[in-house]
Amino acid sequence: MASPPSSLMLRTWREHLFRYRGRLALALLFMSGLAAAEVGFVSVTRSVFASFENLEEGAQVASLGLGAVWIWAPLVIIALAVAQAGFFYLQALTAQGVGISVLKDLQTRMYGAILDYDLQQLKGRGDEAGRIGGLVSRFTNDMTVLRDSLRRIPNAVRDLVRVVAFVGTLIFIDPILFGCILLVYPVMAVPITIIGKAIRRVARRVQGQVGDVTGLLTESLAGQELIKSYTLEEVERQRMDDAFEERRSLLMKLVRLRALNEPMITVISSVAIGFIIGVATFRIDRGLLAGSDLTAFLVAMALLSQPLRGLSTLNAVLQEGLAAIERVFGVIDDDHYIDDAPDAEGFKIASGEAPAVRFDDVHFAYDPSTPLLAGFSLSVAAGSTVALVGPSGAGKSTVFGLLPRFYDTSEGDVLVAGRSIRSMPIADLRQAISIVSQTPVLFDISVEDNIRLGRPDADDAAVKAAAEAAAADQFIERLPEGYKTRVGEGGGSLSGGERQRISLARAFLKDAPVLLLDEATSALDAESERLIGDAMERLRRGRTTLIIAHRLSTIRDADMIAVMEAGRLVEAGSHDELLTSKGLYAKLVALQDRSAVAE
Repeated sequence: MASPPSSLMLRTWREHLFRYRGRLALALLFMSGLAAAEVGFVSVTRSVFASFENLEEGAQVASLGLGAVWIWAPLVIIALAVAQAGFFYLQALTAQGVGISVLKDLQTRMYGAILDYDLQQLKGRGDEAGRIGGLVSRFTNDMTVLRDSLRRIPNAVRDLVRVVAFVGTLIFIDPILFGCILLVYPVMAVPITIIGKAIRRVARRVQGQVGDVTGLLTESLAGQELIKSYTLEEVERQRMDDAFEERRSLLMKLVRLRALNEPMITVISSVAIGFIIGVATFRIDRGLLAGSDLTAFLVAMALLSQPLRGLSTLNAVLQEGLAAIERVFGVIDDDHYIDDAPDAEGFKIASGEAPAVRFDDVHFAYDPSTPLLAGFSLSVAAGSTVALVGPSGAGKSTVFGLLPRFYDTSEGDVLVAGRSIRSMPIADLRQAISIVSQTPVLFDISVEDNIRLGRPDADDAAVKAAAEAAAADQFIERLPEGYKTRVGEGGGSLSGGERQRISLARAFLKDAPVLLLDEATSALDAESERLIGDAMERLRRGRTTLIIAHRLSTIRDADMIAVMEAGRLVEAGSHDELLTSKGLYAKLVALQDRSAVAE
């Protein structure tokens, strides 16, 4: 449901603009100076033409004398122009600076909110706000729209100050003519309001569709290998063309609505001026209005038209900005699925100790109709290694996601060192767990900084020791800049084995007592597989370890093998015990052995 514009503007003021109130007051002072200089120009014009009228009547110039008209009046006008330029520059610098600062604050706050999201928020639902493409569009399209709005709003305040000053001047010159203006200009408010609401509606759709296009582009670019191998270029081209066409159609609706403002203002302004000239001519003819007053009045009206036009077009930009800020606040306000319990107590495992882990009748599902875990129970002894095996979709990865509370159980509980993980601060729980995933995640920073993510305060010696433990030191030293070498986007400049060893080094550096190991050696060459296998074995020592096993031949020495099927534990034991029982594990081993022989 859309938030009322007034509440959105009040919240933006309260949470982001209020802190800059001093700079805003200074900008308002400069805007007032600008308006005063412009009103001064109208006053000088009136005095000059009044002097000409007096000369035509054969009278002496009342207040200035003839020399002032052709000497001092131009100098005053030049001085006022210089003042206008100075005030305009200062107000723009001050006000636009506030807008840029607010934009940065919103970006920082929104990114901080996304960092606090749990994975269930990011991946566990299908609505637009939870999609990565939708979130990215908040930082691209929505911020571009907001930047335009934050640039225009100070201009609108400036124009409003100028309008107030000119209105006061018009009333002072001739209240009757000003009354004529009031009969015409309020008519503008009705169509502008209607158009503004339509613009906000369409702008919200335009900004939402940017997220869809971003998501499609990301998906398509990431899947180029599949697209090319299956010759799906035409399918993808059509899919993207449909999305681009939808965007073109929405943008044209927005263009048509925004284009209506200016012609409407032009027509209404022309009617107003024609009406005013007619009334003024009638009053001059009867001696009720001086020609100099009419000249000054028309000059003031001409100067008034510019800020009025600015205010009229502001409505369209403001409505788009309100749609964007509504979406930004939607990201900031999104409720977490997973938070610390109000009574959560600190949790820390003593150095050198390894805790027991227990899954107690755990149920979990994104959709209640398709449970991923259904009564899963497993006890992992302190310091032992348990391998999770089972067919695809058995729930192994879900078990991994529940232990660090990436997701929360629907029923049942997970315990570490005898305590429910829900009773612990999330940060403390995750600090006690290291995760080495099947697909290592590296950032486009140096090798040492990627390793140091495991413990940001680690010194160079600790980073190097972790790399040595992970069998990564030798290849790192051969890189162009050694540990200072940037790894490229996603670690693209490194091989799969090298990326995995850096990931292992990160886990060594963190030195957490619980280890989640998504075994990832099946796609590596023999030498990398041997090095990583040895490093994994070293990493497991003295830690409570859960392994997702893809190649069953690599987990024969696990203390226990837990076999999963359809979200349940169906059998558990050592490799030999499970082979003897001739259950699911024995079938899986036989299947892999046949595949290996076939290869």
